[in-house]
Amino acid sequence: MDDANGNASIDELARAWLAAERDAVNRSNAGGTEARARDASAAYETAIGSASREDLLVAWHAALKVQEACEMGSAAWADARAVSELLRVEYLASA
Repeated sequence: MDDANGNASIDELARAWLAAERDAVNRSNAGGTEARARDASAAYETAIGSASREDLLVAWHAALKVQEACEMGSAAWADARAVSELLRVEYLASA
């Protein structure tokens, strides 16, 4: 992911946002985690707002590939599933 240049894919932005939210919750918003989660959310929203339906489909499929590479039932799988489900809903909502 290359946030500095704005080259992050939608699935990477979704993954970063959800990870930042989990971190903020786990740390009770300490140490700037809330601000990082807000920034990640804003980057994700910007990407979603300008994405085509095809972009959303590609992002959803990319997230599914990440999920499929994880051991089912593991924490990594659950995190990846949250991303793929988020992007599935975004795709379906774009119809």
